[in-house]
Amino acid sequence: MENIRIGFVGLGGRGQGLLKDVVLAQGEQVVAVCDEYEDRAQAGAQHVMDAGQAKPAVYLNYKDMIQDENVNTVIIATAWESHAEIAVAAMRAGKATAVEVGGAYTVEQCWDLVNAYEESGSPFMFLENCCFGRREMMVLNMAQQGVLGQIVHCVGGYHHDLRYEISYGRENRHYRLRNYLSRNCENYPTHELGPIAKILKINRGNRMLTLTSVASKAAGLQEYVKKNKPDDEFLKDKTFAQGDVVTTVIKCAGGETILLNLDTTLPRFTAAILR
Repeated sequence: MENIRIGFVGLGGRGQGLLKDVVLAQGEQVVAVCDEYEDRAQAGAQHVMDAGQAKPAVYLNYKDMIQDENVNTVIIATAWESHAEIAVAAMRAGKATAVEVGGAYTVEQCWDLVNAYEESGSPFMFLENCCFGRREMMVLNMAQQGVLGQIVHCVGGYHHDLRYEISYGRENRHYRLRNYLSRNCENYPTHELGPIAKILKINRGNRMLTLTSVASKAAGLQEYVKKNKPDDEFLKDKTFAQGDVVTTVIKCAGGETILLNLDTTLPRFTAAILR
């Protein structure tokens, strides 16, 4: 695709970083930016101008940006809930579309993405950066070269202490808070599952057959709020739905198994503490 003209929607922390450190750093042309918060949209426009490009069109509604005829490519880095909706709209408008992970909340939304791609023919990509990390690419190459022998089991995890980010979601306008309050699931599996899927040739002769996922009780965030935000009237009586540790086991058609682990709401013990 030549003469790429990007409309970038979603300019929170992830979006600002993706725009500045990847898209603009590569010299890609950004002609429009969009966020429902005007200060974020204007900050995105400033990044574009700081990169030496003309001031982009600034939108507060993604539907308006998608209708901009100067935009032929849409990059989506919004809150999780809106990924599928915006991606489907962009593809059906004939725009090449790239969306941050995860891409969908329901099986129906997965089919919405498939149907929009097949019916529109618009180029589409999930922006799972870990598939292209140096270490992940190294392991993939080793597997393809036979260095690792026959692979029967893969393990991956999303292990971060996100208690501050989640608990201060109202102050920082971060989507994780409402998700952790209302949903209990393996909410961010693609960092580990994307590279594993490539190694196991998923959808290239292999496929995933069955999945079992279980979550522990939720205790870490309540404890963190009680200790660090005792005067937070909104959170002090809230019960979080998201379990502290989620374990998922997947069986593949080729006989391989995959073990995934989500662990984002418990404290980390450093070597100094252990000593």
